[in-house]
Amino acid sequence: MRIFVIPITRARWALHCHPVNAVPTRMTKWAAKASDKWSKWAVYPRDTWRGRIYTYGESLMDRIDFREYFLKEIPTKSEGAMVRKVDIVVPSLLNESQVIGELRLLAQRQIPYHGRWMKYCCYMLPVSSLFTLVPIIPNFPFFYNLFRVYSHYKARHGAQYLQHMLDENSYEVVVDSELSRWYQGEMLPQTSTPGSHTVAGGSARAPGYSSINHSPELSDDDQRTLESGAPLLEDPPLISDNDISRMAMYFQLPLFEPTIRRARHQIVANLSKPSQ
Repeated sequence: MRIFVIPITRARWALHCHPVNAVPTRMTKWAAKASDKWSKWAVYPRDTWRGRIYTYGESLMDRIDFREYFLKEIPTKSEGAMVRKVDIVVPSLLNESQVIGELRLLAQRQIPYHGRWMKYCCYMLPVSSLFTLVPIIPNFPFFYNLFRVYSHYKARHGAQYLQHMLDENSYEVVVDSELSRWYQGEMLPQTSTPGSHTVAGGSARAPGYSSINHSPELSDDDQRTLESGAPLLEDPPLISDNDISRMAMYFQLPLFEPTIRRARHQIVANLSKPSQ
């Protein structure tokens, strides 16, 4: 199992867990089947009621803290989580003791948090089940509450295993040389793309940034944030969405890109000042 720590800014990091040989349980199979059925609603036009519900549901999903998604990726004991060693993959930009300290703090905070909210969502299930009295339209409040119960359950167990792993020293911090080169201003050779530029006598980018202009490439979401009157704070993002796509190609992990991209968008949004 590998845990990736990807700095989005110098102080804020995205996290992704890639389990190896995880055994799906009955619960995870049910969740995967429900997710597959939900994804089929994406084909409906946005101006239909199904399309509007899907769009609103996806916006709710995007608001869920990216750290919860990370903890859900960590397999439970029944899924084969008890491995001897976990590789924590980091760039040389990060200090090992700082990374371990932040992961330990994350686990300590999230265990009671997700346990508490799992109970709250369970309490709401009987109330939301009353919406089944409404004809024709599926009971989305009930299904969403059920999803949140499962999500908090998975995140809580993921945090518990993360804490166990750290307490037992069942980990090894691995500094990935190519990932380090990325943050030092050099393009990953395996993922270089046509149209990338280099500076004479040096690297393609300034240290810690992903573009030749010494500033990170802004995505459409970033640009809309700026145009809405919410300027970014002093701590700029170190990588762009395009950088994340290239990293995903380098690591050859299918879930790496959506997980890190979601985290980046949330972190960039939190870096923005509210309009005055």
